[in-house]
Amino acid sequence: MGAHYDHLGRNEHNHSTKPNSHGEIHNGADDNASGVSGVLELARILAQNKSKEKVNYVFALFSGEEDGLIGSKFMAETLKDKFPNVVAMINMDMIGRLNDNKALVVGGVGTSPVFEKIIEKNKPAGFNVTIENTGIGPSDHTSFNLKDIPVLFFFTGTHMDYHKPSDDEEKINYYGVRAIVDYIFRVTNEISNTNEIPFTKTKVEAGKKVPTYKVTLGIMPDYTDYGDGLHIDGVTDDRPAAKAGILSGDVLTQIGDCKIKEVYSYMDCLSKLKIGDEREITVIRKGEELKFKVIF
Repeated sequence: MGAHYDHLGRNEHNHSTKPNSHGEIHNGADDNASGVSGVLELARILAQNKSKEKVNYVFALFSGEEDGLIGSKFMAETLKDKFPNVVAMINMDMIGRLNDNKALVVGGVGTSPVFEKIIEKNKPAGFNVTIENTGIGPSDHTSFNLKDIPVLFFFTGTHMDYHKPSDDEEKINYYGVRAIVDYIFRVTNEISNTNEIPFTKTKVEAGKKVPTYKVTLGIMPDYTDYGDGLHIDGVTDDRPAAKAGILSGDVLTQIGDCKIKEVYSYMDCLSKLKIGDEREITVIRKGEELKFKVIF
């Protein structure tokens, strides 16, 4: 069970999404103190529950994630020398911002044929869980997946404070963190009682392909697949969406003739555009359809 404990510090490596923030402290309460707290709490629960599990657990906190999965890559390369019978890795990266829709993304579900049933069976009541099959993504589970270890990745999504000094503890949803940790505890218990955890190799294409694109709308998307469009968690100042009048909370359904159902179709629509293109953007705001002209 792992999480990365590094963040951006004072933005020495220029990873911040806030302009001119060199020297400002980036605490990373969600990214990724929330995941670290999850690992520590699971260690506490399993150490104090007066039960003898059928498996051993390794609790790991990684550095160097923000600079390219450095810590987890090193551990993954040496892990089987120390623990040759590792059957699964669970990664917690940004589990601190559960929203009002209780939207949670669980990645890596396709890396073992037993995972989907376990994830669905133990899902918390009222949660909207989006399952992604791929074991490849921008977080530490990728390092282990590339060593043929089944992985699960828990993530409550990006937000306007992502990689900014404003990602601070007063914005953490503590109820959400506790509920997600309880969920992971139930999942790990069931994994520990499963006789075999076969590995299935996945690629990005095995989940959903992420296309490349040259333009940006300037929004922070909700990664949950609601099926009715892309739910917008935040809008960046002075970018095309903000200039057009699009607001946080809007549901993006169309860019020009390109229809949008979730984040992947949104990125596919962006991939068809170039800088300077003008398109009509359609959003749903409080049940009303609105249209805006946007220049990319």
